[in-house]
Amino acid sequence: MSDAGGLSSRTAFHWRRGRFVRRSGFGLIGIAVTLTVLGGWAFTHAGPSSAGHAPLAVATASSHPAAPAPTFVTPTPSPVASLQLGIATAPAKICVLGSSACSAGVGTSRVTLTATGTPGPLTWPAVQIVFVVETSPYDGVWDPYGDGNGLEKWPVGGYDECAAQTNGVPCEESNGVPFFVAHAGQVAGEIQNLNPHTVVTFAMVDYLGTCDNWDDCDSTQYHVDISQFVPSSDLGGLVTQEFQDNVLSGGWTEHDVDLGDNFLHSSSISALYGALVGSGLGWSPNTHHVVVWMGSTSPRDPSYSQNYCASPSGLFFDSEWNCVPPTCEPSYQFSSGARSPSCEGWIHPQDGNPNDSIAALARNAPSCTDSIGGTCTIDVLDLWDTPTDPYSSGWERTNPAGVAYGPGSATVVNDADKILTAGCDIAAATGGTWDGPSFFTCSDGQSGDLQYVAHGPVNHPNTGNPTLFAAMSNIGFGPVTSQLIANGTAKPMFVFAPASSIALAPSPQIQVACQVPSGFAPHCQESPTIIHLGGHTFYGWNWSTVASENKVFAGDLWTASFNVVATGPPYGQVPVDACVSVICKAAGSASVDGVYTWANYELPVSTAIVTQSFPLSQVWVVTTPTSPPTLLPPPPPPPPATALPIATPATLTSIPNVIGLFTQSVTGNVSIQSSAAGLIMAGVTRVMMKNKPIAMQVAVKAGPASSKFDKAQSDGGSSVGHFE
Repeated sequence: MSDAGGLSSRTAFHWRRGRFVRRSGFGLIGIAVTLTVLGGWAFTHAGPSSAGHAPLAVATASSHPAAPAPTFVTPTPSPVASLQLGIATAPAKICVLGSSACSAGVGTSRVTLTATGTPGPLTWPAVQIVFVVETSPYDGVWDPYGDGNGLEKWPVGGYDECAAQTNGVPCEESNGVPFFVAHAGQVAGEIQNLNPHTVVTFAMVDYLGTCDNWDDCDSTQYHVDISQFVPSSDLGGLVTQEFQDNVLSGGWTEHDVDLGDNFLHSSSISALYGALVGSGLGWSPNTHHVVVWMGSTSPRDPSYSQNYCASPSGLFFDSEWNCVPPTCEPSYQFSSGARSPSCEGWIHPQDGNPNDSIAALARNAPSCTDSIGGTCTIDVLDLWDTPTDPYSSGWERTNPAGVAYGPGSATVVNDADKILTAGCDIAAATGGTWDGPSFFTCSDGQSGDLQYVAHGPVNHPNTGNPTLFAAMSNIGFGPVTSQLIANGTAKPMFVFAPASSIALAPSPQIQVACQVPSGFAPHCQESPTIIHLGGHTFYGWNWSTVASENKVFAGDLWTASFNVVATGPPYGQVPVDACVSVICKAAGSASVDGVYTWANYELPVSTAIVTQSFPLSQVWVVTTPTSPPTLLPPPPPPPPATALPIATPATLTSIPNVIGLFTQSVTGNVSIQSSAAGLIMAGVTRVMMKNKPIAMQVAVKAGPASSKFDKAQSDGGSSVGHFE
């Protein structure tokens, strides 16, 4: 068996245990005052607007053929939101029609919209996963029939106690490989389901042999089963076709894999080297690359050496042989032309070259530097079987020198610990996840979740393993270097939809800012895109006028503020913005022709668009009072009378009776004070008219008819002139 080449299909993704993803997109930006029709939306780009400038432009004609306006269905707000939206209106009370002639004293209010990129689930833009599956005897492919040389049981000098007693079923053989063969498609499907906003694709590699003193050299070190990265729906069938049919000969065992093959150490360094450099694999540069390693052996590295004297190995050894296998991985020539260095290290180099380790290769291999994030992630699944369980009965053995090793002995515990520690270390060094037997915990705190599941009959293995299914489904995609929150779409990223009686003021004084942690973004869209739909006008903005920069990251802050007026009733507290949350609906706000005040964006690599409603804002609209009829004050009373002090007639002494007469008059309004004064003066006049005849009669009786008022006499009399 040898490695093979292949190409990969591009796909998409997210982060650990179901998170988000990304795809590029860009909202329409108007650069000139032109109208564009897009999906029933009419857009116009207005020039800069500030205090004293003309009102916003409104598109009235189009140079494009009229397109039939499709039915615009109000988008359903997504439950997954990455932006924190806010809206504020001040002052909270204004006069209608922009007037100041009401109790509010002002006719405009300033609305401020804000959108903040909040750190959400960390995401990768895309992911490709290759399963690197070890096929050592205890991984679940033990062949009890072998090639007839008896090494599968080796009755003298050391053998698996259980295999010798049960005619082929070894102690604590994992069912890991049979489980994967039976459920690879379901595992891939669950990984996809846990990452719903991306597409994850899969490939497969298997390996085993070391061809050293502890291997009879009849197994391969690196074999590509599935070279093209395929969707989850295709993986199960290809695992059966390419791996089970070819490597397992259509069954469940790998021919001649027994105690004559290595099972405490393996060629995992060569296998991972080939996967990381992409030998025979079609890694795509626009995806993040993840390797999922599954097995139960130690790498050939001095930090993780094994002691086969404490094992049930079927290979003969004597005092001339060292019980410790080689700790240097020989150079391996891959069919793709790549060649690994001799003695490649696991976490640390063995030759002094800092690049010569699997941990370093995950950072500097071309296929890893081309990976989104500039690194490859290695996730590890250490199976629960005899090599990883220091108390397994499979460790029973007494070597030819008579030294007894058994479950729980210091050497056995050290062997199992080195295998599990190696898995923990490579996962931690590459940002991956680790899972293994539930009794073990890595130094970084990752605890194993796997329970032991017996393999069962050789030709009819138990293919169920719930904890292994959960571990494989929840593999991690590694640390995330980019906190991309939102991508632009075919619509403006931010839209303000005024409520029915609210409109931008004639002088809106629009101000927009795009703030990033280091300052301000250079291409912020400051002038709105004007949207005409169904006889209504809306206003939209993108984060950037440059398509490739129309993206919001964690920590970014977008702000837009402008003046609004109330164009008419209703009065009292009314919504400022059209919005669709429960609170908005309770306050009487709703979408207008399917549009509301929103943030419209794509999550990274998502095919679904998030349409997130801004919150509700309200303003109190006060009507301008109308002028009441002018009421003239009553005329002032006449000046006091200067007539003689004549007693008031008895008939005038009761003023209420006199007022009663006037209440029958057709005059609507009567002044008590002026009416009484008029009656008194009338009586005085009548008396004065009677006095003169009386005075004249008195003058006749006294003598000659003369008076002080007669014409002056020439003789110097005392008259003062005739009364004329």
